[in-house]
Amino acid sequence: MVQITNEILDDARQCGDAHADDFITQVVKKHELSEINIFFKSLVYNNQMHKPGIPADFIDYVNANSNLPPWADKSKIELAQNAFTRIGPVFVVSYFCKSLPECYACGKGAEVLYKTGRLTEHTRRRVAQTAQFVLDVMSPGGLEENGRGIATTLKVRLMHASIRYYFMREVNRGRIEYDPTHYGYPINQEDLLGTMLAFSCVVIEGMEQLGFIISVDEKDAILHLWKCVGYLIGIDEKLMPVDYHSALQTWNMITERHFEPTTAGSDLTNLLVEFLDEILHEKFLYDVVPILMHRLLGDNTTKLVGVRTPKIYNPIAFIAFILGIWLLKFESRGFISKITSHYVNMKIMIGLEKYIAEGEDTGIYIPPSLREDWQMDNHLLSLFKKR
Repeated sequence: MVQITNEILDDARQCGDAHADDFITQVVKKHELSEINIFFKSLVYNNQMHKPGIPADFIDYVNANSNLPPWADKSKIELAQNAFTRIGPVFVVSYFCKSLPECYACGKGAEVLYKTGRLTEHTRRRVAQTAQFVLDVMSPGGLEENGRGIATTLKVRLMHASIRYYFMREVNRGRIEYDPTHYGYPINQEDLLGTMLAFSCVVIEGMEQLGFIISVDEKDAILHLWKCVGYLIGIDEKLMPVDYHSALQTWNMITERHFEPTTAGSDLTNLLVEFLDEILHEKFLYDVVPILMHRLLGDNTTKLVGVRTPKIYNPIAFIAFILGIWLLKFESRGFISKITSHYVNMKIMIGLEKYIAEGEDTGIYIPPSLREDWQMDNHLLSLFKKR
């Protein structure tokens, strides 16, 4: 871990993940695409690695790369996951309405996502997979041996390597117009680091903006958990922030380097808003997602990613703005805002669960213990549960 500078980030922007990239290169030479697909579909739990049809080298890779870093602190991981048990739904909403749009505001990284079609094609499935990733690593036990979080992280790492391999192959064949010297190597170390920070520090900032109190220890623990995930996903340890303060500094440096208006960023954000509108599935909630994004992102970032302006004549928009968000300015801790946002939080969580269950091939799985704690089957009771 070193003091991050622009020069270090410039170098990181040209680096992928050599370990995973080399593995995928060898895999493509030895195995059929169908075998690779069997592996990815099976990688839900580590203990599913011995199913028929999965080549031995895949199993060896999983076994060799499933361990947390030597510096992992299990007490901090447990604290972070306990915090998620308390505030998980708002964590997910902050992720959707602040973290992801700020990632899309990083123009060069958004360009890669856009050109690979990873999020612009099958948008709902891809966004849902990313939400499942967050749930898997943040759920209690997710990073224990054979935990869902370990398996999902390894899957994401190898998916990234696969995307880099096939994307650069098409670039080299002249089928995709892309300049790595300008945009950086696809899914590079700087973008991976930025994503790790967006899924931790940026999400925490969003939850605080919505009036939820996150202790200093919880912030440190959540960052620590995501550093462990970053290690598993192939981020160079030298890039890891030492503490929460340095993490924020690095994130601010990344935003200064890369925040810019792009067609890719705007399109990705609009597709995200359309997806959330659809899973909320209520006409009177039509403008709630843009309202939340305007509140959490601020005017400048909102304009960068092209979030639509809420219709002032929409009753829920007017009520949510005046009675909810407005009260935050008076340090009321936003009681009405928290009640309003909690209702939306639960609608999004239930919408994700039901929407995926009704036809998509990768479901949002919420552990029974979290469903019970979040009172997902009793909305009224969940409003009064202490958070």
